[in-house]
Amino acid sequence: MITFEAEIKERKIKLYTNAPLKNAAVSLLQAMNKLSARTDIFDPRFAMTYGWARYYLSKRTEKGEEVYVVQTADYENDPFKLRIDDCTLPLIVQNMQMDTNFKAKVARPEPTTFKDTILVLKAAINAPDVYMNRSDKTRNGDSGWYFGLLNDEKEDQHDPDELITVPTRELLKFRGEALRVLQMPVGTVAVFHDNTMTALVDKDDKPLPFTTEDDRKKAIAAKAAAEKAARGGEG
Repeated sequence: MITFEAEIKERKIKLYTNAPLKNAAVSLLQAMNKLSARTDIFDPRFAMTYGWARYYLSKRTEKGEEVYVVQTADYENDPFKLRIDDCTLPLIVQNMQMDTNFKAKVARPEPTTFKDTILVLKAAINAPDVYMNRSDKTRNGDSGWYFGLLNDEKEDQHDPDELITVPTRELLKFRGEALRVLQMPVGTVAVFHDNTMTALVDKDDKPLPFTTEDDRKKAIAAKAAAEKAARGGEG
């Protein structure tokens, strides 16, 4: 487990992850520090929504020292009743969304949380080729997103029992990669083949840049090469 630490209001804060998510962790801790100027983040009732996720602080005693551990909701089980210390999942989602927003040059991301809902065509859940389209919200808690089949011959003609409304956290079960577009503005369309995004366009059907699978592979290879070179230099 990797530990990130910060001091806020002369109290030690610890954040745990299972991956080297330094940028995301620092960003979250900085947001907590900023929030502490106008609210008591050490109140046991404290809860903070940051991006897609929800965070809390749990007071502990570790090795005789008083610390506050950042917790997050348990999105894969019951996020309304269960909390966990491992913040890996929401920080990965945070990085995914920030990467997509940055690449597409989104000036004003549209907030979407784990509990906001998405309309899903049941037939699309296990289909290889799907798309997501964002429309205006119809009610509070609605993300505006629709998850459907690509090249659907019955588009706009599906019976109500062919559709299901689920919270966005359910995407973790059948299309985790789709989480990366949730902050994109109304009118955005994203296309996926299996769990890989293959196209992204804005409300005017203008293609938007995004990080492709090849980009990720090249970045991983470059990082590995740099680490290998560094080890060689040390020797």
